[in-house]
Amino acid sequence: MLVPGTQMHFVTFGFICIEFVILFYLIIHRLARPDDKISFLDIFLLLLLIVYNVTGGLLPDFNLPGTFFVQNSVAYATGFMTPCYFPYYVYRGFGLAKMRFHAYRGVFYFLMAPYFLFVTVFAYSGNLEEAKNVLIIPVVYGLWVIYTLAGAIQIKYPDGFKSRSSRVELGVLFLSLVPWIGLPIIAYCDIGQAVEVTVTNTGFLLLLILHMKRQVEQIRSDHKRLIESEQQLLNYDERVQAEVDKRTKELESYNAEERFSQKCEAYRLTKREKEIAGLVCKGVSHRTIGETLFIAERTVAKHAQNIFEKTGVGNKMELCKKMGVVILK
Repeated sequence: MLVPGTQMHFVTFGFICIEFVILFYLIIHRLARPDDKISFLDIFLLLLLIVYNVTGGLLPDFNLPGTFFVQNSVAYATGFMTPCYFPYYVYRGFGLAKMRFHAYRGVFYFLMAPYFLFVTVFAYSGNLEEAKNVLIIPVVYGLWVIYTLAGAIQIKYPDGFKSRSSRVELGVLFLSLVPWIGLPIIAYCDIGQAVEVTVTNTGFLLLLILHMKRQVEQIRSDHKRLIESEQQLLNYDERVQAEVDKRTKELESYNAEERFSQKCEAYRLTKREKEIAGLVCKGVSHRTIGETLFIAERTVAKHAQNIFEKTGVGNKMELCKKMGVVILK
């Protein structure tokens, strides 16, 4: 069933709508996270899929501008562009280092060059069916890429394919490659637009979903680490503040004792008078002072009287003030 006035099947139109929605979401995500460079990979992949679906769905159409040769060349060009991007996408998006050759060289040797050969044969022969024989090269190359892909995943996961993540990744990448390899066969056999679009788009959308799932997991992991870091920072601030308070109190106590010693020397207090003056400023009674220093309470009172006379005060509060302290700790 075709969209009225075009050669585009409704299945193709449906995939285009879905991909536009996903593209809109990815653009919003990119604007929200400008530091996420990997999102460009997904956006570019979707743009390629949309262009592939639009050109493949509308062309060839004698109601549109361009000759039969030009329209088919454009349609097949977009069909080659998306597979060319696939090795680079998995190399950068999934960190498969072994795919580097295919990402930067292989696609030019075994996809782009065959496309130009296809166009050349098509131009000289004028026979599309004859030109399709060139598509055997991308099919064979696709098998090589599958072999390299399996090795790349095995290197990435040293435990082989025992882990669930490695099996999922291999399965999705394989499913996304199968349409690529099968695309020339589908085109050669002229199975139909609906089948071709369904097979190719499903594979690449699975790949995109896997990549987006990885990104969501990474965002969650980064958010979790951020919360943990904030909590550690709060705890660190509390520990630092507690240490600062402790050191401040120690310094204040040291300064108070230092001032007290200087005052005692200034008023020429004896060693015993200094001990008693310190206990008096702490609020200790004469009786307790006597028990602490093993002297009689009257002796304590006598020393206290001498301290008062030397410092020129009449009571304990005035003594503390005179000595520069309120309570010694």
